[in-house]
Amino acid sequence: MSLNGEAGAEIKVSVKIAPAAKGLFEIVEAKADRGKDIRFTLTESKETDGKAYVLTVENRRKIKGRYRDTIKLLTTSSIRKELTIPVNGNIKDRQIAKITPPGSVMLRGYSGETINALITIVPKKEQMFDIVEVKADNGKNIHFTLTTSKEAANKVYLLTVENKKKTPGRFRDNIRLFTTDKIKKEITIPIWGEIKTPEIAYIKPRRLTLRGSARESVKGSVNIIPKDKYPFSIIQVKPRDGKNIKCDLKEVEESGKKIYVLTVENRKKEKGSYNDLINLKTDSKDQPKIRIIVSARIGD
Repeated sequence: MSLNGEAGAEIKVSVKIAPAAKGLFEIVEAKADRGKDIRFTLTESKETDGKAYVLTVENRRKIKGRYRDTIKLLTTSSIRKELTIPVNGNIKDRQIAKITPPGSVMLRGYSGETINALITIVPKKEQMFDIVEVKADNGKNIHFTLTTSKEAANKVYLLTVENKKKTPGRFRDNIRLFTTDKIKKEITIPIWGEIKTPEIAYIKPRRLTLRGSARESVKGSVNIIPKDKYPFSIIQVKPRDGKNIKCDLKEVEESGKKIYVLTVENRKKEKGSYNDLINLKTDSKDQPKIRIIVSARIGD
């Protein structure tokens, strides 16, 4: 027997127990193992082929959660003195409003940019309520405002949440809406933030691969094209290791735009593989360092 529904709603299920033959047994007692989350009644009903019983079980749990119980029916049967009825409860949070988007609200974007989200809260007609207070658990990384508007005859709440975090990183918070609803006095809106370092340039290719013979000149180049929104200059080129590569950076102009061309040449004189990382230091506050990965496989 399953009791599924929302907290605060009437949730009940009935089951009929009828002896296989007239007068086979009577039920003399009914009891629950726990009884904390359920209420039950056992009534008799007369059928054409004898007496039957109706067991009605009602949920008593007022908050969301799951539970299990067992109702035991003691009988006059000499063969089976006890019948067991398993009861499973799955009580969900009461939904008093349609919230769009549902679930967690994500604030994703690049530091320095405007990142916000709009959440609409529409009370259900049969569960009208007012929101009387709004607050965040932390509030350090977000700014929010709550306004109202009319949608047909219904009041609609508009919650705007804006990112305040100025540096790359992640954060979590909850916005709590306190309502006048008698049962569900609080609506929680989970907030997730993921703020990334802005990409200030188009880099082609992102990863430079060198392939060739140790007896030949093996080199490759990477184009670094500053984005119009993030003008910058490269002020230093520094390989992490530098043992096997030689770097050369040139600034050129293409279609009126500044472009950097990084040329990387292999210096390894014998067969083998290696990896390195080139750090390009910039004068940009948004991305002070650009990293270029170099991998090489040098043959005979």
